[in-house]
Amino acid sequence: MKPVFPLIDIYDSYHVDLIPAEENLSKAPATELLIKDNHSLLYDSQGNIWKYYLKSDLFEDTVVNRVVAHTLYNPEFEVEPVWEHAGEYHIEDLKEEIQYCIDYDEGIITQYEDADIIKKEIAICFSFADVVDVLNKYVFDVDVKGILEEQEKREKK
Repeated sequence: MKPVFPLIDIYDSYHVDLIPAEENLSKAPATELLIKDNHSLLYDSQGNIWKYYLKSDLFEDTVVNRVVAHTLYNPEFEVEPVWEHAGEYHIEDLKEEIQYCIDYDEGIITQYEDADIIKKEIAICFSFADVVDVLNKYVFDVDVKGILEEQEKREKK
């Protein structure tokens, strides 16, 4: 069983990423292959939560490879994600997780727009697709000119 892409990745408790397709997980540096618990929870459009780790037939987890990857040379390998179904969620759960991420954001989610605006937009989402649209608009596929125009309109009111 595999997730349906795109995936919303919430990792290290308060970071958000968007993984548009499985191809985005096809290459990784050796140091990524050494991580067996990446602290990610990935949400798909079908209401499933996933965990994963990356594996490669070309890389062996040995002491020598660990030392080399962390000090001298960290080559990239063709990888394959190994998926683990971690549960199910309701859209309100996902929205709550993203609100939490915004509260503890270090200026990445809120780089182009204020936290209150993004939180308001997330709060009125009805579906996974709506959440992805908001994240794209304000975080991942930002039309900076459009955001600035919206901010100017709000200031004039």
